[in-house]
Amino acid sequence: MKELSNDILIKLASEIASIEKEEREKLPYNANIIDDIRILENAHSRILATLLKYAGYDKSYPVYHEFIELLKRKCCAIRSIKINNPKITVNKEFIDILIDESPMYSIIIENKVHWADDQPEQIERYIDIVKAKKTGEKNIFVIYLTKDGSKKVTDKSLTQKAKGILDYDDKKLCRFIELNYKNDLLPMFVSLVNKIDRDKEPLLHSSLVQYVDYWNGRFCMREADKKILQKTAKYMAEELNISSVQDCLKIQDELPLFQKTLNEKQCELMKQVLNEKVISSLKKCYGGDYEFIYMEEIKVAAIKIIPQSWNNSYIYLGASNDDCIIIGVYGNNISKVAAKLLKAKDYKEDSWKGYNKYVIKKYFYSLDFWELVDNGSFLKEAKKYVKEILIALEGKKL
Repeated sequence: MKELSNDILIKLASEIASIEKEEREKLPYNANIIDDIRILENAHSRILATLLKYAGYDKSYPVYHEFIELLKRKCCAIRSIKINNPKITVNKEFIDILIDESPMYSIIIENKVHWADDQPEQIERYIDIVKAKKTGEKNIFVIYLTKDGSKKVTDKSLTQKAKGILDYDDKKLCRFIELNYKNDLLPMFVSLVNKIDRDKEPLLHSSLVQYVDYWNGRFCMREADKKILQKTAKYMAEELNISSVQDCLKIQDELPLFQKTLNEKQCELMKQVLNEKVISSLKKCYGGDYEFIYMEEIKVAAIKIIPQSWNNSYIYLGASNDDCIIIGVYGNNISKVAAKLLKAKDYKEDSWKGYNKYVIKKYFYSLDFWELVDNGSFLKEAKKYVKEILIALEGKKL
């Protein structure tokens, strides 16, 4: 096997990307509407909630019934639940999805499909909201939903108090359930596609077919993806002279260092480019203090702007958990007057003690976004929205 170096790995990655692009261009068009509209994290919650609350022609709640059966295999305490008339809401009181049949039971779903960061006392606060609806503590269930199970809840969100309420340390009574799309929901959706009568439920069946295909694409599990993966794997094996399990394991051991090195270089270059192309110009126009923020573990990068005379709040311009660029105002003491002014400009309140809105529908880590930075388009948008905030909040205590 060839000795690995950063140069060899970068060259190999580029060549594999070229092969993948070439092979995809040969494929017939894959007609998946969800792929084309590039749905955001909140949209996944809306899709899941829509499927769960679909009552069906016979009022049997086919998807929700399968979902409860899935939960029963994960959680002993949920086995007594009976479906009557569930009220399912999305993004109400900051809870991604709430399934409520209080006082019998309430299920909180915290959707972390895009690795949204855990927030302080997040789950504890959601439990308090549900308790106010007259659901007893022992009838509250919390689902921590991720893309593939690799993201784990932190003590910052799941506090000791929340753990106590949910009987976290008791395997039989625990009502905190980890689910993920890859190993839990996707197999459930596939099973439903095979079970549902497409003549009686054509819309539900077609919706599930599209969503299954979408997730197969996300996980490179479409038949076309498998063939491309086989071709790139063969190419990599030939280029690196891989011929044994030991060779594969050795590469896996060496890749984390390469990834770490690449991430550090990426952060350095992002900071440099944003300073040159965006921050220097914003500072010249509006003054204030500027800071580049990079959180590798959740893939978030942004510019933090503290305008002159602002003491407890700041402007955030950068990546969001929804694969878009947002601008927002955050802080511990945003007054009701300031909040009202921001809402008048279409800024929405979020659970991070702030108000924001989408300004560019581009993923921060995409080539498309960095082309906007290079050609000045991002700076033009940034100036427009920073100016909008400064004018709207002029003279307000922040």
